[in-house]
Amino acid sequence: MFEAFVILSIISVILIVMAVLILIGRGDSLIAGYNTASREAQQVYDKRRVRIVVGVLLILVALALPIFGILLVYGYKEIVLVALPVTAFVLVTGTFTMAHFWAKKKDKWGRR
Repeated sequence: MFEAFVILSIISVILIVMAVLILIGRGDSLIAGYNTASREAQQVYDKRRVRIVVGVLLILVALALPIFGILLVYGYKEIVLVALPVTAFVLVTGTFTMAHFWAKKKDKWGRR
């Protein structure tokens, strides 16, 4: 099970690098869906806020993965089997919610 911890830690480092690239504005092509959206759809969202939302999601996932690896090393496979999908659901739901309500641009009357 130590191999699982090493693999998850390597993935975490890669995710941190991706998050940093996105947060500094060099990794916009890594944001799934945003780059392939039409120009009209992209104009609905504040690009800086989209970067923050996606960057924070990647950092949170990168922090969670080694924790799950440690749990696997110590034999808590049952906890990981439940906690991993729940954590993924919470993080993705939070990301979509933040992207929808916080990252959308306001119109001239202050409405989203």
